[in-house]
Amino acid sequence: MAIPVIKKFTFTTQVEDQEITFDMHPVNIREKQLYQVYAPYNNAQLRFHMQANDGINFKITDRNICPPAYLQLEQQLSDAIGLN
Repeated sequence: MAIPVIKKFTFTTQVEDQEITFDMHPVNIREKQLYQVYAPYNNAQLRFHMQANDGINFKITDRNICPPAYLQLEQQLSDAIGLN
């Protein structure tokens, strides 16, 4: 029986008036617990982290650097991790 490997993926959604692609990079390839999330913001690449103790309910851990529009997507991003 092969052990599943968690891989990076992209998630695209509408943020205000533009489509934004989030690059989701797992830190652990065997267990869903921490992701580095990369997204464009103000003509630069923003990185923030999402973590879950249960592997299901991911939360943005560094809320102070995340723009409000992205904070509002926390549940959508968590759901995307759950599907991948």
